[in-house]
Amino acid sequence: MVMSSNTAGVRNSMAQNVAMDAKRGTNRELDVIDERIDRLTMLCEAMWEVICDAGGTPEALAAKLNELDMADGRRDLKRRKMPVRCNCGAMVPPKAKMCQFCSEPPPNRSFFDPV
Repeated sequence: MVMSSNTAGVRNSMAQNVAMDAKRGTNRELDVIDERIDRLTMLCEAMWEVICDAGGTPEALAAKLNELDMADGRRDLKRRKMPVRCNCGAMVPPKAKMCQFCSEPPPNRSFFDPV
């Protein structure tokens, strides 16, 4: 079967539209990531000022950073969310909003878990 140049042109145009939609989607995702980084940067700056106002030092910050980094047993400057034990005794996965057994919110979640 021989395609007419018009049919080929339509398919090429459709492919270009799909590619442009994918690019726009990627750009939106990058914008969301940039906004998140900006919020986290501001949060870090605010916390550092509060810490300094309370007498904190860069050495104390470095020690705490190392402690948090090693919480999962790896020195890699990555924060891995770990399961927590619910009041009912079950282990609740990091992304779960409630215990799958008792339907209660998991205790002792970090302020930063939603971040």
